[in-house]
Amino acid sequence: MKNVVGYVRISSASQIDNTSIEVQIEKIQMYCSLHNLNLVKIYKDEGISPKNTDRPNYQDMMEFLGSEESNVDGIVVYKNDRLHRSLYDLLGMIKQLKEFKVDLVSITEMFDTSTAQGMLFLQMLGSFSEFERQLIVERTKSGRLAKGEKKLYPGGKIAFGYNLVDEHLTINYDEAEIVKDIFKMRCKGITYTKIAQKYSMSKQRVCYILKNRLYLGKYKYEGKVEKNKIGFDVPRIITSYTFTKANKIE
Repeated sequence: MKNVVGYVRISSASQIDNTSIEVQIEKIQMYCSLHNLNLVKIYKDEGISPKNTDRPNYQDMMEFLGSEESNVDGIVVYKNDRLHRSLYDLLGMIKQLKEFKVDLVSITEMFDTSTAQGMLFLQMLGSFSEFERQLIVERTKSGRLAKGEKKLYPGGKIAFGYNLVDEHLTINYDEAEIVKDIFKMRCKGITYTKIAQKYSMSKQRVCYILKNRLYLGKYKYEGKVEKNKIGFDVPRIITSYTFTKANKIE
């Protein structure tokens, strides 16, 4: 009987496609039972994107498979995108597994990497997953641009001091008073630490507020990857004079 481990993952977006953690575990257990495989352990990452390998249980699994203590012959997953959506990352993992002499089995796609056909099919599926991910990026970019052109908030966390009403940024007056006071205190030379203590927030958050040019009434979104270059006017909270003075204090 071959020893295998299972890997399951879910992100908030994947809950809508009937691949819950429970469903994945059930399918893996059933597959192992039908194919006379000894399921040693199931590694589980919840609420984590597959964009990179910075996933605690994924890392634990790979570390274990590469260790001398491992007697595992394969990994069983419900679907290959539970591991990686990026073809580059997926093939990199397969190469590493080959060094460990560990095969990969995907239940839904009906392949395993112990065969040449399985490897070919894996690369094809990986290509489609990568294509799908790029389409999502393009749709997101187009959606942000469309909203930006209409001067609508394109998405993301709302800055302290503002509310989002009908996709427009409006002033949250209670929070805006705190923002104004933070700038005034800094203009007087009061340290980030003391300001943070007054409002029970982190020093880093105080610094972020003081550097945020949104309070000048100018919203800009570049996007490190998307390069959207969205910009439009929003209600101002801080004057240019106060902003400049607060940020000149050493």
